[in-house]
Amino acid sequence: MKKRACALTSSSGQSIVEFALILPLLMLIVLGVAEFGYALLDEHVVTRLSREGSNLISRDTSLLDAATAVTSMSSPPVDFTNGSKVIFSVVKTGSTTGTTNYGVMVLYQRYEFGNFTGTSQVTTQGSGSFGGAPDFQAANSDTDASLRVTSLPPGLIPIGGMIYITEIFTRHTRITPLDQFGVLVPQTLYSIAYF
Repeated sequence: MKKRACALTSSSGQSIVEFALILPLLMLIVLGVAEFGYALLDEHVVTRLSREGSNLISRDTSLLDAATAVTSMSSPPVDFTNGSKVIFSVVKTGSTTGTTNYGVMVLYQRYEFGNFTGTSQVTTQGSGSFGGAPDFQAANSDTDASLRVTSLPPGLIPIGGMIYITEIFTRHTRITPLDQFGVLVPQTLYSIAYF
């Protein structure tokens, strides 16, 4: 009988040692699933909000009213008073014949709200001037060559057509210490929607 008791004790100790060896890997997997799931949830919120913004401005809502609506619809992690930013852009193809920007895509309207430091992916040749609220229209969209959009493929919009773009930047707060193990989840979330 003594031999049998020793065999059980020895087997039990082996299981504990095996569990101790596997536990760090198991914890890394569990923390990774939690962190990536949380990041995907935050990305979904940002994507949904950018789509709503583009939908609003495509329905002739003023950019100021759209910013107010998007702000009221926002939920964590998006907070436009602390670490998030929305950029509304309306791009059109010049339709006035004989002008500098005829048949060329130009930035027709632009409004930014929030305190994040991100910059728009919709770039132009220069920095044109825009009017004030509520529409923030370009001062001379027919003749100001600095408003020409350089980041979209040419011929994307027919003459006189428009594309409504909303970009949202926000911060993602990590909930696990995975970065200490070399697993990096982005701290900045970005979404762009075209209508």
